Amino acid sequence: MKSCWLSLLLLCSLQAQAEITVVEPWVRTTAPGQKVAAGYLRIVSDKDVALVSANSSFADKVEVHEMLMDNGIMKMRPITQLILKANQPVELKPSGLHLMLTGIKTAVKAGDTIPLTLVFEDKQAVKEAVSIVFNGRDFNNHHKH
Repeated sequence: MKSCWLSLLLLCSLQAQAEITVVEPWVRTTAPGQKVAAGYLRIVSDKDVALVSANSSFADKVEVHEMLMDNGIMKMRPITQLILKANQPVELKPSGLHLMLTGIKTAVKAGDTIPLTLVFEDKQAVKEAVSIVFNGRDFNNHHKH
C-alpha cells in the first residue's frame, strides 16, 4: 500500500511540471576581448510559467533583457521575469527580448556550444530547470537561412 501511495505521489508531481520546449537557441559571435554576448531562442510552455532566472558556466551572469525606445533612443534593460502564457510561443530575438550573458569566459565563435540552464516557475512557485545548449552563430549568416 505504501508503494502505491508513493507511486501516486510521484505521478502527481510529474504531471505538475510544465512541458517547456526551447527551439533554435543561438548566441551571436563576439569579438576577442568582448565581455558580453546576446542569446536568442523561442520558448513555448504547455502551461503558464515565468522564466525567473538563467545561468551558465560560460558567463558570470545571465539576465533577460528587453529593448525599448526612450525619447527616440533604443535602450536595453533587465527584466526580473518573463511571463509565458500556455501554448503561446515567446521569441527572444535581435532588437527585442534576449538573454544577456555578461562576463563571458572567451569570445564566441561560429560553431561553439554554450551550456545554459533556464529556470521557470509556475503559479504554485514550483521551479523547473531546463538545460539547453546554445550554438555560436554569426548574426549575418543566421539571417541567410
